[in-house]
Order: sequence, then structure tokens, then C-alpha cells
Amino acid sequence: MGTRTGGDAPAVVVDRRDAPADPPGAHRARGPAAAAGLVSTALCAAVGTGQFQRGDAHAYDLGIFSQSAASWAAGHLPTSGVLGGKALLGDHFSPLTAVFGAAWALWPDPRVLIWLQAVLLGLGTALVTRAAVRHLPPAGAAGVAAGALLAHGTLAAARFDVHEVALAVPFLALTATALLEHRHRAAALWALPLLLVKEDLSATVLVVAAVVFARGRRRLGLLLAAAALAGLLLAVTTMALVSPGHGLARLDSFGGAAVAGTSATRRVLLVVAVVVGGGVLWVRSPVALLAVPTLAWRLASETPTYTSSSLHYGAVLAPVAGVALVDVLRRLPRGRPAARLAPWWCALCCAGTTLVVLPPSSLPPVLSAAGWRTGPRVADLRSAASVVPAGAAVAADNSSAAYLLGPAGGDHDVRGWSADQPLRDLPEWVVLSTDRSSPGTPLARSRAWLAQVRQVPGVSVREVGATAVVHLPPVR
Repeated sequence: MGTRTGGDAPAVVVDRRDAPADPPGAHRARGPAAAAGLVSTALCAAVGTGQFQRGDAHAYDLGIFSQSAASWAAGHLPTSGVLGGKALLGDHFSPLTAVFGAAWALWPDPRVLIWLQAVLLGLGTALVTRAAVRHLPPAGAAGVAAGALLAHGTLAAARFDVHEVALAVPFLALTATALLEHRHRAAALWALPLLLVKEDLSATVLVVAAVVFARGRRRLGLLLAAAALAGLLLAVTTMALVSPGHGLARLDSFGGAAVAGTSATRRVLLVVAVVVGGGVLWVRSPVALLAVPTLAWRLASETPTYTSSSLHYGAVLAPVAGVALVDVLRRLPRGRPAARLAPWWCALCCAGTTLVVLPPSSLPPVLSAAGWRTGPRVADLRSAASVVPAGAAVAADNSSAAYLLGPAGGDHDVRGWSADQPLRDLPEWVVLSTDRSSPGTPLARSRAWLAQVRQVPGVSVREVGATAVVHLPPVR
């Protein structure tokens, strides 16, 4: 396990259980990795900003995380008026979202979170590219980089507002790369921050511990497993104490007959998208085991959105698949046509899956300056809401809430809206979309509510485009 140096010099034992910190190709990887990361960041920023500018941002989740960031920036634990003033650490154990608060302190606008997320996703692409350049010939590394750049998990996360899982992407890429290079201590250290991103990632850390243990680093594996279990206990305890009623309501969606009755087709399509979208071959690597916990809980839940491939849930799988693909490709016999073509075949699988999951028509015009300009929908919303006093309490639906936050949106105290709420429980101002539904409130129900409230004495309604601003009398 070691070597001895120098004739009469004292014996020095060098630990060889971990690979060198800088494997071959480390220095030449920096330029391509930086280039891929910058392109990915720009692409994700363009997608996210374009969604916001054309009016496709939502209370779930951009509004929620904007309010979380504002809480952190003010020195408080995160809460969200969109969720009824709920303490967010009781919803998900995500103390690392304090990073969002730091960004909000620099610029209190929801778009700063979109751009921060783009940087995190771009960093994941850069790290996958770095691993590819270190271990593959230039052409093969370029194929992996192209696949990582076009991964549907990354682009879907950029399109769907902002979510805490973006914070996990760089750490997963670093952990996966360290496992690839048998740097087990580094893998363990990079995995630990995942415990502060989201409670379910403790299972991923346990998988890292299992891989490290199986490779002979038993003490390190056991220590990491203990840390993962302690992190899970801390998360569950915190959520139970913070959540009203000391309940973990999200666990209700797992198991039981409801799951068995949920569409099997959606689950099959999810697995196909994950496997093919990563380039197929990646599942042959031990690194791919890191994807199992996230995929397992998505398949086990009855919540329909968890089996969707077009939302943010695949973001944590993209760097794992990318690094696992590098592991498989580097073991293919060099010089054979199949080995030369495999990276590009995998890249085509990634691109093809993205085209199916995220057709171009569902994305903003990322190559046009129009994608960065305020669209008519947002202009109409802000024109309609201009009658609301700055800082006022406002109930808003899913399509409107995010645009009422921060100084640019009037810095309002935004709360969630439902057509089932009694008028007496609503604030004085309500902002609604007249052509889109909200979670739990179909469009027909929203329109019926608006028609009904118009009949209430003292109520005034201002409509501009597809936005209605309702002013309720103080006493009702």
C-alpha cells in the first residue's frame, strides 16, 4: 500500500488507496470545460429569461423561491406567502437555499435566481466536460460535451422556473467524477453538501457510501453512511417540527394502491427518457448507481408531476449520466470504429430525447433578442397591476405571482389565491390571469369566480390583456 524513499532516509509511506488528485489530462481539460460551461450557462440563462419575459414564470416555483430568497436576505428563515406563510424548511429541508438569499441581496428580482440557476447548471456541464477531456480522446470528449450541453434534464430545469435541486448539480458532478477517478475521500467530501440541498438526496449519499465501502475503503464508507443517516434524521426532525401539525404530508404520496393505479405508461416513458437521454451506455457504469435513489422515489410516488420528463426533476440525473458515460466510453477498445462513433451516437440520443421531451415550440426564442425583451403578456400584467399600491398585500394566481415580487414588480406581499377562499380571507387586492388555470383551480373555475365577484357591491375590476386586477372593499 505504499513506497519507501531515499537510501538512509526515514521510511515514508505514501497512501495509494486514492488516485492522484490531478489525473492525466487535467490541465488540458480547463479550456474546453470552461467553454462548455459558458455556452451551457448562456443557453440556460436565455431559456429561463425568455420564459420569464414572455410571461411563462410561475408562483410554483419561482414565486416561492423568490420569497425564500427574500427571507434569507433579510436574515430570517425562509417562508413563502404563496404557500400561506409556510415555513419552507418544513416543506423541504434545504438550508443551502441561503445561497439564493445572497443573490437576492445583490439584486432583489426573480431573474437573479434564474441566472444563478443557469450558472449552477452550466457548472454541471463544465464538470462533465472536464471529466470527458481528462479520460477520452478529443473527438469522444466533444461528443460527451455536446450531449451534456443538450441534456433534457438540464434544459427542462432551465425552462421550469427555479428549483433548489440546481444547487445539487455541481456537487453531484464532482462526486461522480471523484468516484470515476477512484478519489474516494474527495467523493465523500463532495457528497456531504447534498445533505443540505434536499432531504431525499441523503439516499444518494448512502449510495456513494456503499460504492466507497465496496471498493475497500470501509471505514470511509461507514463514516459517510453514518453522516447520511444523521443528515436524514436532522432533515426529518426539522421538517416535522417546523411543519404545522408535525406532519410529513409529502410522504402520503408514496406507496399504496394509488401508486399501483397510476399510469404505468408514464413510468415507462420516464425510464426510457432517463436511459436514452443519458446516451444509453451510461447505465453500464457503477457511477450510474447514483441515479437510482432519485429515479426510485419518482417512480414510487403517485404525484403525476414526478413522472414528467419536462420538469426540473431530471436536473440531478444529468451530471451523473454524463460522468457515467465517460466511464463506459473510456473502457471501450481504442481504435475501433464503434469506439470512435459511440460518443456521437450517445450525443444523438441525448439530443433526440430533448427534442421529444422539449420540442422547440415549447422553448423561448433563445437565439433572438426578442427573448430578452419584456413580452406583451408581462407588460399587460404590470400595467394592470400598476393601480396596486407598492408593498400592498396581494393574492395572486400561479401565472401572476412571480411578476409582483421585487421592486420591479411593486415589491408586494404576495399570497396564494384559490377560488375556494372566502372573500373575507382575501387581501384587498387580487391579481389573476383570465386565460390560464392554476394548481387546484381550473380556468373555468377562475372565470366563474371573477364573474361572481363582479356582482359584489364595492368591487372594482381592471382588465388589461389577459390580466384582471380585483379591488375588494375593506369590509366584506
